[in-house]
Amino acid sequence: MILAMLETLRGYVTEHPYLAGVGAVTVLVVLHKVVKARRNRESKNYPPNTVILFQWQRGPYAPSVSPFPLKLETYLRMSKIPYQNDYSGKFSKKGKTPFIIYNGENIPDSQFCIEYLNKKLNIDNNKYLNQTDRAVATAFQAMIDEHLYWTMVVFRWVYNKEQEIIKNYVIRSPLLRIYLNRLVYKQTYDQGIGRHSPEEVKHIMLTDLQALSDYLGDKPFLMGDNPCDVDCSAFGLLAQILWHAPEHNNLIPNSFPSLHRYCLRMKEKFWPDWDDCITHGGTRKSIA
Repeated sequence: MILAMLETLRGYVTEHPYLAGVGAVTVLVVLHKVVKARRNRESKNYPPNTVILFQWQRGPYAPSVSPFPLKLETYLRMSKIPYQNDYSGKFSKKGKTPFIIYNGENIPDSQFCIEYLNKKLNIDNNKYLNQTDRAVATAFQAMIDEHLYWTMVVFRWVYNKEQEIIKNYVIRSPLLRIYLNRLVYKQTYDQGIGRHSPEEVKHIMLTDLQALSDYLGDKPFLMGDNPCDVDCSAFGLLAQILWHAPEHNNLIPNSFPSLHRYCLRMKEKFWPDWDDCITHGGTRKSIA
């Protein structure tokens, strides 16, 4: 995502030099150096048959401020795959995070990581699902990762002017936030979600959440009695709205109690060390 932002910023400076000024050029130079340095770091000697998960530092109230690292790490725990976290801020060959290295192979994108490990290690968390169920699970995964996700992004970066999570736990530099805000706004506008009003985006979010709630019903997990891969996507995204979205204060507990119970169930089952994996509002360092 940062590399994409870098390219957008470079284009913005080129197209609008009279608006860029010293500040934008400084941000551009700093971002370029940071990304280049992180991509060019020498690989460490990682232990064999162990997934190395590259992700951001731990979050204040959930283990990550992004749904995708939480999705991927939950999958690793669900699948009982040995792994180690790397919080160095290194980016994948696609300029994205999270990503994994497994026995020397570099795999970007959380969903590609899951599909790769499923095939490589002969893992099938979906073994309880029939063909129709698998199709439904795939559709929900796409809705969560590619649709509901963007509603969270546009509220966090564009509509929430206080930006508590961004300001306190993601990017502390005011100058960098200003320009990244513009870049995220452009991304959301190009994607389409940013062209809507806050009320319309909230409607889209609520519609997606209602669909998840309706399908979950009284089941312990989204597809039935057993958790599967799509639960990792669902939990990763819902955790952001539940614990990292002050602009949606108590939305899930008050309006979608079944989704609230679901999140607590996933947390209890796969994250017994949750308190060790968060910074408790930045008051202490995580120890896991």
